[in-house]
Amino acid sequence: MKIKNQYLITNCVDKYSVERDSWKRVAPLPLPLACHAVVTVNNNLYVIGGWTPQMDLPDEEPDRLSNKLLQYDPRQDQWTERATMKYSKYRFSTAVVNSEIYVLGGIGCVGRDKGQVRKCLDVVEIYNPDGNFWREGPPMPSAMLSLRTNSTNAGAVDGKLYVCGGFHGADRHEIISKEILELDPWENQWNVVAVNVLMHDNYDVCLVARMNPRDLIPPPSDLVEEGKDH
Repeated sequence: MKIKNQYLITNCVDKYSVERDSWKRVAPLPLPLACHAVVTVNNNLYVIGGWTPQMDLPDEEPDRLSNKLLQYDPRQDQWTERATMKYSKYRFSTAVVNSEIYVLGGIGCVGRDKGQVRKCLDVVEIYNPDGNFWREGPPMPSAMLSLRTNSTNAGAVDGKLYVCGGFHGADRHEIISKEILELDPWENQWNVVAVNVLMHDNYDVCLVARMNPRDLIPPPSDLVEEGKDH
């Protein structure tokens, strides 16, 4: 636990049980982190990137970004450091497609963050959990960062990846994208599938899903007008 500039960044991890409606403290992260991303693959948690406080730095110096990938096995209550990313970064989007982890855009720098210049990225990094390695994906059409520091605006449907909106550039006053991008891993290229979509700069998560109409719950009878089919 470290305190700096009136905020608190910890390595604490808490697990919630739906059945018991209770919280339990589990094994802590190997390092304190903020603004990281979390995904699940094969019942394991993966914590990606983010930034960690550096208490020895002057206040005007930014804290260091992380290029680490941390795997949590809930069965063993244990963290393991996996292969590192090429870029240290945060404010990226992430999604799981075909059991691989896609990390898209963000703000960062090459290698371990030692205070070098950061930039907005168009980079796509793809992690294979089975082989514990990263590979490069097709670059995004333009450099992109997520709308907020702790959110993602990506999701997966039917084996394809979708990115909804985001910021062009590394400054909050840059243009908000109104496009939805699609990446087909088999074609290995990006396509614009929607334009002029209503976007704003304050949503946290974009959830992409498809439902079978047979699974929809009919509305209550008192909400259905008499004499009309539903």
